[in-house]
Amino acid sequence: MNTDCSASSTTLGSGGSDTLPGLFAGKYAMVPLGFSYRQQIVQQAPEGFEWQVLPAPAGAGGLAQGVSPQTLSVAEDCPHKKEAVAFLDFLLQPRNMVRLALGDWMLPTGRQALADPALRTPEHGWAVGAALASHLRPAPAQSVRGYPEWKDKVATPALQEYYSGAVGLGELRKRLEEDGNLVLARYQR
Repeated sequence: MNTDCSASSTTLGSGGSDTLPGLFAGKYAMVPLGFSYRQQIVQQAPEGFEWQVLPAPAGAGGLAQGVSPQTLSVAEDCPHKKEAVAFLDFLLQPRNMVRLALGDWMLPTGRQALADPALRTPEHGWAVGAALASHLRPAPAQSVRGYPEWKDKVATPALQEYYSGAVGLGELRKRLEEDGNLVLARYQR
């Protein structure tokens, strides 16, 4: 990033598709985006724009995180519980998980669905993502109460300032720890 400018330092603190205009304009060669952003690249890239999904670096066991676990629930006061459960049963059938994955541009969680050949094609990086899927684990921090608020209100702004050069490493550490402890303390009560 700092040596050959293959990635913009400002993108490391950016969220989501904010990094795409610079990628499309050729300002940098790589962006740190989640797998589902491939859809936006396909839809928004200029004609003839060539791109690909890179596999995780070898030996990057710590990088095999980033899963945001989802739950499918039926509310206790739902007047149509049986129908809702029947729909969930339908949705979680492997062939339907694959259809949903292809429409959402996200990997399914079911092992049988992940093995489907439709998710193993090189087009749009599906094969790279499907190969990585079995190694993904929820990041331990995601289970900490208050983590989403800390990430959005403390970490992301502090990291953006750090990567832009507005604050140094000492100030970054101070904000992440001190401001982070204030946020997390509210959730410990």
